Amino acid sequence: MAVTSFSTPAGRGFSDGAALHGLAALSGPYLPWSSGAMRPAGLVTVCNDIVLNERRRIVELGSGVSTVLLARLLHQRPPPGGFLMASVEHDPVWARWVRDQLDREGMGTDVTIVPAPLVPHARADPGLAWYDEAALAQGLREALRGDSIDLLLVDGPPAHATGHGLARYPALPVLADLLAPGASLVLDDTDRPGEQEVLRRWEHETGLTFDRSPERGGVAVARKAAEATGPSHG
Repeated sequence: MAVTSFSTPAGRGFSDGAALHGLAALSGPYLPWSSGAMRPAGLVTVCNDIVLNERRRIVELGSGVSTVLLARLLHQRPPPGGFLMASVEHDPVWARWVRDQLDREGMGTDVTIVPAPLVPHARADPGLAWYDEAALAQGLREALRGDSIDLLLVDGPPAHATGHGLARYPALPVLADLLAPGASLVLDDTDRPGEQEVLRRWEHETGLTFDRSPERGGVAVARKAAEATGPSHG
């Protein structure tokens, strides 16, 4: 089954309060939410894409509460053929907390926390850093066992500080060739000017169109074109 879009009717915004009712199905030990976590409505957008489009190879840049909740969803409703998920994290202390939480819930086998420090990067704007590309490439190769990404969630590196608004720009230029045909690309925090500029650049450079609907809960979503099929003969 392939579903190319999911939306609510015009005029019916999807609130964070309504989203929390849906996320309540992903029950488990209490998780320490903060202002840095994804909004519930944004997280539901990602969960919808996973379920409706049977996502099996998921990469998240920036780990946290979302990592655990997405892992709960994938274990609760595993797609056909199983899944592999990798969450890239620059902070070793936070990476250890997320990994320990996954292990406590028995979800560490198919979900890998990929440690990758922030370093100067050729694709980053002057003065900004991005994930160490060698560590990232090796970690993703091992976590996904060489498979392509069918859902990329960009929620890191941190981009809230003054002057860091474009910190997440390198994600698409670096990882574009790893995206499978029909893959979804999700950027969080798109209510901020920095992420809006990142989207503008990505659209200009790739021809992708991102859905920025308010119902998305602060995330914007684009889908890579499905692989074209050749003409049939007979």
